[in-house]
Amino acid sequence: MAFQRPKGTEDFYPEDMNVRNKVFDSLRNTATKYGYDEVSTPAFETIDLLSKKEGEEIKGQIFTLEKRSKEEFGLRFDLTVPITRMFIEKQKSLSKPVKWFSLDRMWRYEQPQKGRLREFYQLSVELFGAEGIYADAEIISLAIDCLIDLGLSSKDFFLKLNDRKLLQGLLLDVVPKTKIEDALRIIDKRDKISDSEFNDALKSAGIDKVDEINALLSMDLNDIESNSGEVKEALDNINKLMDLLGDKKKFVKFDLSTARGLAYYTGIVFEVVDTNGKYRAILGGGRYDNMVEMFDGQKTAATGFGLGFATLSLLLQDKGLLKSDDSSVDFYVAPLSSNEMKESIKIASQLRKKYSVSIDITGRNLGNQFKYANKINAKKVIVVGSDEIKTGKLTVKDMKSGKEEKISLKDI
Repeated sequence: MAFQRPKGTEDFYPEDMNVRNKVFDSLRNTATKYGYDEVSTPAFETIDLLSKKEGEEIKGQIFTLEKRSKEEFGLRFDLTVPITRMFIEKQKSLSKPVKWFSLDRMWRYEQPQKGRLREFYQLSVELFGAEGIYADAEIISLAIDCLIDLGLSSKDFFLKLNDRKLLQGLLLDVVPKTKIEDALRIIDKRDKISDSEFNDALKSAGIDKVDEINALLSMDLNDIESNSGEVKEALDNINKLMDLLGDKKKFVKFDLSTARGLAYYTGIVFEVVDTNGKYRAILGGGRYDNMVEMFDGQKTAATGFGLGFATLSLLLQDKGLLKSDDSSVDFYVAPLSSNEMKESIKIASQLRKKYSVSIDITGRNLGNQFKYANKINAKKVIVVGSDEIKTGKLTVKDMKSGKEEKISLKDI
């Protein structure tokens, strides 16, 4: 039986790597344009650190490593946690705000499905030490630009925007305070389940006012009225944020049902989805002002987002934007026989100071070398025979035009 790759993982052949690198280069470039610096963390962290954010329920999804002595490690399943650890280690000496991003591989043990793998890549953008709506506006603007710079438009995606404080404040009118977190967790799943499943989930959690919750979640921004100071503040924040986004406002839709189920979110939350609703959320994030303190650091405002490559690549493929550039080498050096091999190696070495160069290492005849050069998309072939060595004039063939010329190595 032939070996196969592990379930929920991907192989990247040269053409796939070409595509992936183009996407990653674009994401890195966009983050860098906003003044964010790239960081990197270990692939594994302590189980205590990994489970602190999401508690006991996450432990079943962590790829754990064999326990050695008293040490227990697991592969990271996101980047926000290890980046926060990094920030805390140098928190006192870092100039604020701290603007970091990472683009790396992660692992999560769960049932694979379209756009959700056990091994996956994610862009994580984190902003520490900036309170207020200006930081949220920058993070959201950066997230939108990541997709625009890849060729996507408002016809392809939109950003669902909400504020956890707004949703929580409104829910308090219909849900007991002790059930708020349960309600938020269920609301976060609303788009992924049927209406009846949503209603049943609320009832199973001991939340009876199902019709009132559904009516609340369908409210538009202009329909919301409340005497709560927290609700009014959240409304004001969203309106200011919309104004700050300028021409990017066309990508944004207020959606009160956007909850981002994880309990650590404290304010503005958002998700980006494709306009046809075909895929999972492309990216999601928001403000998490309590996380640094949760990990035993000094209380620090923080906001950010994560963008998954698996779902993004599905959308880009759909829109014809996930194309591989034909990989090629500038020169293919073709020795006529083993007698010219030593000189051919010298020629290749000299050219590699400026160009990408491949050389025949199999002893093929010239005809087969040209066939191979064509298959690897070599731009030019340099034929090296005894005459070329004697005269110092190499035979160079342009593979696209078919034109041949005699030229010295120093003039190439």
